[in-house]
Parts: sequence; C-alpha cells; structure tokens
Amino acid sequence: MSVELGVFIVFVFWLFIFLFVLYKDRRNLFLGISFLATMLFLALYLIFIVVKYANDYSIVYYIGVLGLIGILFIIMVLPLGVALMFFYNSFMIVRREGLKLRNLLSLGTIILLIGYVVWWPSVGRYTYESRILNGVYIYITLVILYFICIGVSYLAASTLNIINLLPRKLDYVVVLGAGLIGERVTPLLASRIRTGIKVYGKHPGSKLIMSGGQGVDEVVSEAFAMKNYAFEQGVPEEDIIMEDKSTNTEENIKFSKRLMKDANSRFALVTNYYHVYRALILAKTLGFRCIGYGAPTKFYFTLNAFIREFIGYLYLKRKIHGIVITILTILFVLVITVIEILSS
Repeated sequence: MSVELGVFIVFVFWLFIFLFVLYKDRRNLFLGISFLATMLFLALYLIFIVVKYANDYSIVYYIGVLGLIGILFIIMVLPLGVALMFFYNSFMIVRREGLKLRNLLSLGTIILLIGYVVWWPSVGRYTYESRILNGVYIYITLVILYFICIGVSYLAASTLNIINLLPRKLDYVVVLGAGLIGERVTPLLASRIRTGIKVYGKHPGSKLIMSGGQGVDEVVSEAFAMKNYAFEQGVPEEDIIMEDKSTNTEENIKFSKRLMKDANSRFALVTNYYHVYRALILAKTLGFRCIGYGAPTKFYFTLNAFIREFIGYLYLKRKIHGIVITILTILFVLVITVIEILSS
C-alpha cells in the first residue's frame, strides 16, 4: 500500500468520525478533535498528490507552489498576527474595562505561550545531563501540549457549534441574561436579545423565553428588562415568557426548560459567541438537547471572555482532564522506572 493511500484511508476514517459526531451530538469536544484531524490528513494527502503528479501536470505543479507559499506565509505571519492580536486585545480591554485581574487573561495567555515557545526549549539544555530532570522536563512539556491541544479543539468545537446550516423547527428561543444598567439592558445583552428575535422570527409559532433573575445590585430582574426591550423591538407580548429566578447559566437553562409546555420541545440557546459552547455543554449535562446561536460581541471583549469560558470549561470537565493527567503521570513514572532499572 502506498503512503498516499494510507494517508487517504486515515483521512476518510477521521472524516467518518467527524460526520458521526456532528450527526449524533456535536456538543462534544471530540467534534473539534475529529475536525482538526480530518483537516490535517486532508492537507497531508493533498501534499502527497501534488508531489506525485507535479512533474506530469503543470497545473498541479503551480498549485503546489502556491500552496507552499501559502503555508510558509501562514507559518511566518500567523504567529506574529496572533501575538499582536492578543496584545491589542489586552490593551483595549484594560483601557475600556479597567485594570482588573479578569481583564488580564489574554495578556497572561500570550505571555505564557511566548514563554513556552521561546524560553521553554532552552530549559531542556540544563536538564539534559540528568535523566530524572530531563524526564520531568518532558513530562511538563507533554502536559502543556495536552492543554494547548484541548484549547485548540475547544476553539474548533465552539466555532462549529454556532454554525446552524440546517436547523430544525424550534418551539422556543431562550435568551440568556446578563447584567443591567438600572432598568435597561446593557449593549451586550441587547445584542443577545436582537439575535434571539431574529431566530424567533425564522420560526413561526415559537416563543421567546427571557431568562435572568434579579441580582442584589439590580432594581429589576434581567428577564423583566429583557422583555421590555423585546417588546420595544416589536415582539408581541404574548410571545414573550419571563424566567426571572435564575442566577447562573445552569439555572437559566434548567428553569427555562420548566416553562416549556412539552418535555420534548425543541429549543435554542442564544448568548454571545464566546459563551455558546459552554452553555450547550451545560445543557447536555442536564440532559437537554438543543442548539446554540451566538450574538455579535465587541472584538476587544471577545478574546478575553473566550479564555475565561475555556477556563470555566476546564473546571466543568475537571474530572475527565484530571483522569487523563493522572494516567499520563502514571505512564510517565512507569517509563522512567523501567529506564532506570534497565540502565542500572
């Protein structure tokens, strides 16, 4: 069997896994993992095809050259672009939202990434002489790579979960609440409501559920303010349902589900782009099937908020990741022990 055929078979395998997860339940991190694996082996297969037929077909040769230039451009420019984006995002959010710890997540992330890429490899030179220290260095490297891979997969799964090309008919559209300014919704919450209204408008007969309780520093419930805003936007009052008891995303979903007439009602969650995937995962843990729609968010706020959501996801799935790290640690200790025994 030729190498390109083997790569093609692996590509088809991952494509099948991706389509299966997409059909079965896309609220799954494996959706992102399988998507990235599919794209990787597709790229490898195309590279093999270009190399194999470049001498026979000039068009294949030129496609290969353009592809190589594109890859080199991405390798050289993308890291710089990402770094600049993180620093710009950090500057803008601190400037507009204030110097707070939660607003420094994007800055801290890019500093850690740069340190891992630039500084961390040099650490290996000092641990190379000691088998134990070198093993610890490799172990830490693998753990960091694990979380980087999880982060990239989370980004891919998050993106795929806000794409609804063939949505089923919805009975309810649940808009998740956020903070208020007095009795009025904030621009961020207004964006969620407008997106919810658009989704509601595409599903005749559906109802809007405005979900959000009253915080200790709020004069009215978020649901009340959201209902008023939707009414001002032209939504009939009889099509708006208030859920005004929830205090967090999990309660938003749980309490909104109780207001639906049918246990099998089909519904969508509407929140900001960065928050959709974690909200869908929470719905999955509660046993509810639904889809998600993302509302536009100011760019300077999105990246920092997305990192915060990823940290929230890691905490939500801490048992699973804890088990993986434990298994990785046990395997590492076993390998180190075997190497020590064989070398003694």
